[in-house]
Order: sequence, then C-alpha cells, then structure tokens
Amino acid sequence: MPSSIPRQDPVRAPQQGRSQQRVEQILSAAKSLILQHGCAGLKMSDIASTAEVSIGSIYQYFPNKHAIVAGLAQHYAEVFHQQVEQVLAEPVTDLDSLSVKMTGLLHSYYQMHRDDPVVRDIWMGTATDKALQDIDTNAANRNLELVHQHSKHLFDSADYDTIKRAHAVAVNFAMSAVTAAVEREQEEGQLMMEMASQMLIAGWESVARPLLKD
Repeated sequence: MPSSIPRQDPVRAPQQGRSQQRVEQILSAAKSLILQHGCAGLKMSDIASTAEVSIGSIYQYFPNKHAIVAGLAQHYAEVFHQQVEQVLAEPVTDLDSLSVKMTGLLHSYYQMHRDDPVVRDIWMGTATDKALQDIDTNAANRNLELVHQHSKHLFDSADYDTIKRAHAVAVNFAMSAVTAAVEREQEEGQLMMEMASQMLIAGWESVARPLLKD
C-alpha cells in the first residue's frame, strides 16, 4: 500500500440521499475488491466496474483510490465508535463494571479485525500511512473521551488527568495486543486476547482503584 494518502475526504460531501447512496455504493465495491486483491491491488477502473458507475462519477466524490480506502477506514472507525456508545449506554456504576466494559470492548475490537479481512488489510496500512494513522488516532481519542465522560464520576476532579492518561495507556496496550493476536491462528489469538484482558485489568486497576472517590 502506498506510504501516504494525499486526501482522505470526499471531493464533494454527500449531502443528499442519492449522493450518499452513491458513496456507499462506491465504498461497498471497493470493499469487495479489497477482499479479493487487497488494498495494493485496488484500481479505480475496477471500482467503477464493480459499482456499476462511471469513473467520472467516482471522481465527483473521491480524488483517488487512497481516499476511498480512507473512507472505508473512517466507516469502520464509526462502526466501532457506535459499539462503544452502545456499551456505555448502560451506566458505569463502579470500577468493576468499567473494567468489564473495557475488556468487552477489547474483545469486540479484536473480533472485528478477526472476522473481516478488509479491516485487517486497511489496518495494516496504518503503520506506514499518515492519513490512516490520523483516522486511527482521532477515532481512539474520540472513544477515550467517551469512556472518560461516562466514568469520571468515579474519581475526584483533581485526578481526571491521571485517569485519562491511564485510559490512553490501556487503549494503546489493547491495540498492540490485537495487532499481535490477529496475526496468529484463531485459537492462539483467542488465548492471547484472554491473557491481554487479564493484563489490561491488572494494570488499569493498579492505577485507578487507589484514585476512587471515598
């Protein structure tokens, strides 16, 4: 996959329903082609053919194939963010319930990458692609802020910075664990994720529990 994406946003934001449908049609075609050939084998002509649209129609929304890959990355980031919102819709009542939610989200994130080769292929490009890194970082920060807002009532305001830092460390550890686990066979990957969950909770609670409100 190329080392940079010149632009990640569509040329024209899909304001109307028909335009939104066309963008989704293009992204769906790109996804099916990535599944067959990987991101490196993606071609605008193939996307147009698979989506049954003209090349010119694609360029109305995306300047190049890299922007389409970034669009898919943004889509997957939004899908996971919705999962975070759903998990946090039930109130965090104590540190134990927060820990359960965190490990549950860790396994959901792993499963999303395990189940969908397209997610894995795009994510592999994150290591060398600045635009994909930005999408990944922004998504992580957005999810971190959501977790903080739903759990900060457990701690004194003076400790908010420490807790946010602990959340950030936990998320980075979790992402590294997922990277390692998805490269293994399924059974070994699952065992690694179970171990990662134990390590995540042990490390998280060693920092967070002493800071709980009396």
